[in-house]
Amino acid sequence: MAQPRRNSKQRTLVLDVLKASHEHLNAEEVYLAVKQQLPDISLGTVYRNLNLLEEMGQIIRIQTGIGGDRFDAVTRMHPHLICTQCGGVSDLDCQIDKETELLRQALQTSGAQIQDVQIRAWGICGRCRENKESKDTL
Repeated sequence: MAQPRRNSKQRTLVLDVLKASHEHLNAEEVYLAVKQQLPDISLGTVYRNLNLLEEMGQIIRIQTGIGGDRFDAVTRMHPHLICTQCGGVSDLDCQIDKETELLRQALQTSGAQIQDVQIRAWGICGRCRENKESKDTL
């Protein structure tokens, strides 16, 4: 049986940074934010705490396929847009409950043990589209 993990100042700060951010930060961005409050923290410590928080179910990891993974403190099921130009990740505002339940049922009938379901879309975010359109008009 796994030992219960005691809370640490570093882990609490990493989680607080993710909860306070409206972005989906990568490990280096989390590190820079935490370093402002804990100057002696190492990037390795941030990575270990991100992995542990994910293991504990307090954050989710979003594998983008473009650059590094991003992290989200919102753990309820919700879809993400991954921008193929800037690599940013943003939440998509849509109702996915019905589709998600159908997907879970289909996966369960496969005999597999489902641990996670993520819905990700790749495209160009609004900010990159606006930047491209403004450059095209010049």
